[in-house]
Amino acid sequence: MNVLLEKLLQESPLDDKDKYEIRQIFHFVDENKKQNILKNFEYMVLNILKVKQDLRQQQEILLGKAISNIENAIKKAKWNGVRKATWESISQLKQII
Repeated sequence: MNVLLEKLLQESPLDDKDKYEIRQIFHFVDENKKQNILKNFEYMVLNILKVKQDLRQQQEILLGKAISNIENAIKKAKWNGVRKATWESISQLKQII
């Protein structure tokens, strides 16, 4: 276990899952890469947080589009139902006349 890595992880705003994954990766890389991780830790954390923020924004956009599509489908279904009922009523009236 690397004491510096643990200290950096403890001070970072990352969630437990991300911290766990960094520990796992750190364990498997060679010494040069370990030193690079420690040296560039702050930059790496900022990149992780930015990617997560971008993903949240994309999810919100997609969710908004999905909700809009559902609303449009409901409106269309209601309109088709009203239109069908209207045509049926007109057809029945035509038969009476």
